[in-house]
Amino acid sequence: MENKAYISGEIRAFDRAKAEETRTVEFVISDETRDRHGTVIPIKSWDIKNYNKNGIVGYQHEVYGGWGEPNPDLILGRGEAFVEDGKLIGRVTFEPAEINPLAEKIFQKVLHGTLKATSVGFRETVRGAWGEDEEAVNGKNPTYYFGQVELLEISIVNIPSNPNALRRTIEEETTARQDKEEIQRLGGQIIAQQAEIETLKSKLEFTEKAMKYYQKSRRG
Repeated sequence: MENKAYISGEIRAFDRAKAEETRTVEFVISDETRDRHGTVIPIKSWDIKNYNKNGIVGYQHEVYGGWGEPNPDLILGRGEAFVEDGKLIGRVTFEPAEINPLAEKIFQKVLHGTLKATSVGFRETVRGAWGEDEEAVNGKNPTYYFGQVELLEISIVNIPSNPNALRRTIEEETTARQDKEEIQRLGGQIIAQQAEIETLKSKLEFTEKAMKYYQKSRRG
């Protein structure tokens, strides 16, 4: 099952002159605070090795391919992920204007402050768990703690992802897993009860045979 999900990040303060010279800006992708999705991704849980081998930055998540004519200019530039001061940072270097006019336009909008959000695609490779007490799935402040997660891509976006979509997916998967576990538990009980019934049937058959033998011996 594909479990790709998205979280949003914010641009870091930058020196415009230096950014224009290097065509590079940085975004805070994630930290260990509870986000608006009602989730926490511990910094130690991030796996960024594969991403950094082929770090690309897209626009509106148009990096996976799909229907329609592929447009390489939707790859805006290079990306690098790293941890700094308890935060996961995404460093974005935009392609030069002469090879990618779209990257230049997005870069100028970032410099101008029109575009300030990023959204990253990731997948959970080791399942996490809901918190306890108030942070339980049905608690007052439900909070899901991710297990191991792999960073897939970084995108500059117009509007960050819907905070309810990720939480709804997690809750549905949790409910489905709980339902499966309950079905397995009930199935185990049924099997055990069937075994008990078979044992009782065997005992009853033995008792009936013993009674018949006893009655026959008395008549004889």
